[in-house]
Amino acid sequence: MPVSFVLASFPARGWVPLVSRISQINEELRTTPGFVEGRVFGTGNLKPPIGGAPVFRRWSLFVALETHEAVKEFEQSRTVERFTDRADEVWRAALSPTRVGRGNWRGWRPELDEVPHDDAEPVLSMTYSHLRPQHAPAFLWNNKRVVDEQRGDDGLIAQLGIADDLSATSTLSVWRSQEDLVDFAYRRSPAHKAVIKPSLNKWQTDNFSVRFRMTDSSGTWDGRDPAVAARLAAEELKRLRSATS
Repeated sequence: MPVSFVLASFPARGWVPLVSRISQINEELRTTPGFVEGRVFGTGNLKPPIGGAPVFRRWSLFVALETHEAVKEFEQSRTVERFTDRADEVWRAALSPTRVGRGNWRGWRPELDEVPHDDAEPVLSMTYSHLRPQHAPAFLWNNKRVVDEQRGDDGLIAQLGIADDLSATSTLSVWRSQEDLVDFAYRRSPAHKAVIKPSLNKWQTDNFSVRFRMTDSSGTWDGRDPAVAARLAAEELKRLRSATS
């Protein structure tokens, strides 16, 4: 069950007309051939001192569809054209789910790609949840600790916060390899290991996590295609390991 992900960045105030169209775009999605689930997401910068802040000039479109052919057709649709209107940078990626860690998103729990995700293969990870308001200070502070530990991590290629409503606290990240993602989350990051249990059991609800293979991509995100960057970084790491073995 593939996904189309579109990330659009706008010039100053170029994003304002999009805001008035979000509800209409969300409704249009439901008439898309092969549509399963999808929404417009706002985005956020995860690095500020408070542990996250909205970025109004950048928006994303996450749409699960029945087939890869439906993904290709959707990417050429009038809905995507309306979503990216006035954007000065667009990144598009076709994604195939390879592992669901937990839960579902708005009732959607994807069927997985039949080909297993190799540990050395680049991966896009999505986490999704809703924050309990009374735990916002603890969550944001500890989220900042995790993001601080990610800085300088060779395995992390790109990341951003995403939200489809005001209480969503979700992330999307691209990693050089699945091995890098797992190693950071469960071994290299003391902060992340410390917050897993309170995040899942106390601070948040509706927890969902999924990993994707990036089967196709085009355009740029902050001046580069992170899927290409991840693949090149994975190939370079493989070459270095072969040279020293």
